[in-house]
Amino acid sequence: MTTMNNHIGLKGIFNLKFTNVKTGQVRELEFENLILNSGLNRLGVGTPINGCVLGSASSTPVATDTSISSILGSSTTLQASGVGTANTTTPPYWCSYYWTYRFIEGVATGNISQVAMAYASVGAGTALFSLALVKDSGGTPITITKLADEVLDVTYTLQLYCPSADVTGTISISGVNYNYTVRPANAASWSANSNFAGFALSKAYTGTLGTQLTNPSGTDLGSGATTPSAYTTGNYYRDVAYFWDLNNGNHASGIRSIHIGAGSSSEMRWQIQYSKSSDGTTIPKDATKRLTLNVRFSWGRV
Repeated sequence: MTTMNNHIGLKGIFNLKFTNVKTGQVRELEFENLILNSGLNRLGVGTPINGCVLGSASSTPVATDTSISSILGSSTTLQASGVGTANTTTPPYWCSYYWTYRFIEGVATGNISQVAMAYASVGAGTALFSLALVKDSGGTPITITKLADEVLDVTYTLQLYCPSADVTGTISISGVNYNYTVRPANAASWSANSNFAGFALSKAYTGTLGTQLTNPSGTDLGSGATTPSAYTTGNYYRDVAYFWDLNNGNHASGIRSIHIGAGSSSEMRWQIQYSKSSDGTTIPKDATKRLTLNVRFSWGRV
């Protein structure tokens, strides 16, 4: 099993913007949140964000929370969403995606102490991705009142961090040991609006690894089949088998690297280089051989 970098980092940021519909006065807060274990599990199977929930409880969120209590109101009214800012200048590279949900005047009026993002059962507040206490600019928990004549826009920004360090190890292929090096690929094209429910991209190459912003060099030997395992709650990883049959991936010089992806459209891309431990040669592949490479993708909080 080739294990990907052991931490695809995730970080979430809340922005609360109150606008008085009569005076135009604006109040705004921004603070970080806790991505819950249930949120990390959700990334293994489907869409992470489908609505926002506000609450008046003041208990400090913990990773094992699954719901928000003392609900003031919820919203599935998606005011805006899209790709946010990104860093592809110096490692660690990261990208972001945002969702803005609106609470119109007269809705969820009252004292707000907690805010959550939910992936399902939004009105019930029982299928949460993230949960946070409302905080001031200094990070101190506060209660803020939504007035009856205010519109509240809650924007949640999810940042996805690309690991900056290579991961190395050794695996056995047909009883022969190969050293491997794992590195992110095409980091400028990663998307934070994704999950680990889909795996499509799988290509073999004759050349060595590229930089984190590119992909392997050499001849593109074409795609193989991709078979992900089912997700197990609490694992925060997915195992995927990449398979090249007799007529796929063949080249006289063998396979040096592969280019693979995770996410609904394989937006999170990786490259892995293999070298025979004893002499540095490639993985031999011709029309008499089938090749399966097993890879583990994992994720967690920054």
